[in-house]
Formats: sequence, C-alpha cells, structure tokens
Amino acid sequence: RSLQLKATKYDRCDVAVCGGGFGGLYTALAISREARKRRIRVDIALVDPSDRFVFLPLLYDLTMGTATEGEVCPKYEELLEGTGIRHIRSSFDSITSNADGSEPLSSARLLMNRPTDVSESSDDMILSFQALVVAVGATPQSVLASVPGAAEFAQPFYTRKDAYATRDILFQMDQKIQRGEVPKLAVVGGGYGGVELAACLARRLPKANVTLITRGPPMKATRAEPLVNQALQKLNVVVEMCNVEKIVPIGDENEKQLGRRVKIQKSPDGTEDAVLDSDEAFDTVFWTAGSASAHPIPGNTPQLAVTDSGRLQVDKTLQCSWSSDILNNTITKTSSLPFIWALGDCSEMVPSFEPAIPRTAQAAMQQADVVASNVLSRLDGRNDLKTFKFQDLGTVLSLGGPNGAVLGPQEEAQLGPLVVPLLDTARFGFAVADKVLEGIINSPQVDKRSAEVVENLGLSLGGYGLGVDPQTTPGTISGTLSGISRRAIYALRQPTDRQRAYAAASSFLSSAAALAKEASDQYQQSEQKKR
Repeated sequence: RSLQLKATKYDRCDVAVCGGGFGGLYTALAISREARKRRIRVDIALVDPSDRFVFLPLLYDLTMGTATEGEVCPKYEELLEGTGIRHIRSSFDSITSNADGSEPLSSARLLMNRPTDVSESSDDMILSFQALVVAVGATPQSVLASVPGAAEFAQPFYTRKDAYATRDILFQMDQKIQRGEVPKLAVVGGGYGGVELAACLARRLPKANVTLITRGPPMKATRAEPLVNQALQKLNVVVEMCNVEKIVPIGDENEKQLGRRVKIQKSPDGTEDAVLDSDEAFDTVFWTAGSASAHPIPGNTPQLAVTDSGRLQVDKTLQCSWSSDILNNTITKTSSLPFIWALGDCSEMVPSFEPAIPRTAQAAMQQADVVASNVLSRLDGRNDLKTFKFQDLGTVLSLGGPNGAVLGPQEEAQLGPLVVPLLDTARFGFAVADKVLEGIINSPQVDKRSAEVVENLGLSLGGYGLGVDPQTTPGTISGTLSGISRRAIYALRQPTDRQRAYAAASSFLSSAAALAKEASDQYQQSEQKKR
C-alpha cells in the first residue's frame, strides 16, 4: 500500500462561517439574504464536516419515529441551493496567516478529513477570509471524560449518529420486553435534554423502568419545574437526585461496548432526597448532562481570549476579543487584524448580562441576525454595529409521543406580560375542555376499549392526559394540542421556505402515522387481554 502525502490547498472567501449548526447556518443564510437586499456580492463559505444540518430539538422525534430524517437532518446541498453559499466539508482547526504571510491571522486552517464515501482527496486547506464567524457549538466529550466509564459505557444524545444509536438500543429493549424481561434505562441530566429524553423513552417503552438521574429537581427554577414533575410521575419515570461518580460495567471491564449492562456509582449532592443504590443494574445509560466548546476551542485558538468556562469571549456586538486585550477587556483596534465573531454554545459574552443568555437554539438564531448585520457593516467599512440582547420568546418541549408543553417567557422578559396571561387563559380553557373529554370517555355510550386506548395514549386538549394540574402550572400549557403546537413552531423555525413547507407536512403525516400505530398496538393488547 503506497503512502499518500497530504497536500495543502489554498482558497479565499469574503466570509468564512465555521460550524453548520443553528448559529453558523442561520448566520450564513442571513448574510446571504441581506447581501441580496443591498445588491452586493459576498462570497460566503460554510465550513462543516457533515453533509447534513441537524435540527437538534427534533432529535427525540427522529429517534422515536415521529419525524423523518428529511425534516430533522436536511442536507446542506438542499438548504443552500440558490443562496450563493458554498459548503466546504471539513473541520475548522485553527486560525493562521495567509499563504504568503502578508496578512496575519486572516486565514482558517481546515482539516479536509472526509468520510470514505466521499471521493475527493483528504488534503488540508488554508481558507483566507475578510471576516470569520466561529460557531462550532459544544460537545459532551470533555464532560464524559471527567466521569470514569461514561465515555465507554454511556450513550450520549447530542447528534444524528446518537439518535440512530439510541433507536437501535430501543429495538434491543423491545426484544427484551417480548421475552418477558423488564429493561431498566437511566438518563443522566435534569435539563431540557434529559427530561425530554426520559419522557420519550417512557412513552416509547411503557413496560420498561426509566430513571432520571439529576443533581437537583428536574428543570429547577424554570416555569417547567412543576409541570415536568407531574408529567414524569404520570409516565412512571423515577427521579433520583444525586451525582454520578462512575459507570461500572457488569462482567469483563476490558470489553468496552455500548448497550451492555452497567452499574452507576452515585454520591449525594446535599439533597435529603438523594438515592444511593450502587447495586442497581441498568441495561443502558443515556447521557445528556453538560457540554463544553467543541474543537478547536480553546486549545487551537490561542490568539483569541477565552472565558473561565473555556468559551470564546465576545463583546455585546458578538465580536471576539484578541488574547492581548484580556487585561483591559477591549476589542483590538489594529487595522491589520481581521474581524472575528463567535456565537452559540462556543461563545460567552463579557461582561455578562442578567439573566444569563441560555445556550439554546433560540438564542443562537437571534445571535445569527446580529452577527450577519455586523459582518456586512464591517465589510462595508461602517461602524454602526448592532448589539445583542436576548429576547425570551418562551420555550416548547416534548413530553413523549404527541404530547408536549409550551412555556411562556419569564415575567421580566419584554413579551412576558403579554404572552403569559394568554397562556394562563388557554390553560384554564383547556382544563374545562379536558373535564368534558373525561366525562365523554367515561360515559356508558363510549366503547370501553376506545376509552382505555385514549387514556393509555395520554391524549387530551390540555394537561389531563399528562397528569398535570392546571392550578399549579402558571404560564404554561401542556397536552396533545401543545405537542402539535411544538411541531408547528419548529416547522416555522426551519432555515428555508422549502424546508419549512417540508417540515410542516412531515410533522403532520409522521406524527399521525406514529399515533395510529400506537393506537393499533393498544387495541391489539386490549383484545389479547379479553381472550
């Protein structure tokens, strides 16, 4: 086998956007749209090693089969068609000088390590730019590495690959259930990701035991806390408040593979309710807790200032600080240095604002519009830069199957006084409707099997089917209609018009098909019980 030497390619663009997630893709698209409005030509390169964008909030739906891959993971080739943005399939590795060294730190070194199914060469590239946008996101790798056994024996849930791996695990659990076994699944992390995954697992495998392991109450100090507690209880999800110290495989420790039975060593977190049971075995541990900036931050970007959390330091315009400016916390004015912005999970604003900017897709999408405007202003030679201020628009989350929740903005948010009263009115209206629905279901005129199916599926206009008391969940609505609203909102937030139309159709058809199958299974089980 001959040794193939790597060559370095050179390319140039006006704006290099490194990272194709919510922050990167939406920034590139916003620059393209605004440039067309201004009738100026801007060469935009979107750098990402994958061939697909991932709409992360819908990973649960992809895993459970209630969303299609085309809705959740569309190809960049389709999203970028007609935008003038070119996709460079490679990884951002570092900031460097241009080919002849005349422009310091004005190029990005890219690692063109392509998958085996791509015929192009694996050469590296030096991509020169006038402006750079860093939006590489965050990964759980460093967090997993900090807990012994987590990287080897826990299944993370952050990517498209993770979603399909989780789907395979659920198929294995289905087989165990058919053999009469009761699978035990653990989900680590009490934030949005852990709660949504635990709810979806409990809904998908009602005969399995699902445990949510979290340091404190799930969704602590958010509008969702009381709602989530009631919904998880209805789904029979056990909540344990403790720290995960180590994941220990059962059997040969040298056999490192996912999907094998493990034990979790735990320690109390100072909460009286902490449950410590290191002898409890789990068939699978899913990991959603914590993340840190993805490569190359901070190790390969020493030129840029980083915060204590290891994220790129940005000012209120989302422009990066050079490392020489850390002491006085100002942006460099040296004209020979390029303009660099960062947004999303890999960045942190200094000085910080209260309340803190959440590390969510909603925040990244809002940041994208600000960065796009500021990039074009800089390229135009103007200094009228926009400043970023997060606008809390509320939140939606999945609570398994067709059910979900809509959470209003915080009271101090600009839209809080308008949206929250509307949600509260709807919440009590749905509660009344649920009482009517409950009466219809329990009436003698309704076939008992149909009533049982509706009850088991947890279908309701409001929170009745989720066991949610509307009196204790202000500023929220939940139930089947909220789940439908969640999918509609996500369809509207897709990156392009064509993708929005596709997502709307896909969400309706795939959700209806999944619910029909679930109802059919319930009917079959009901028939078997009668025999």
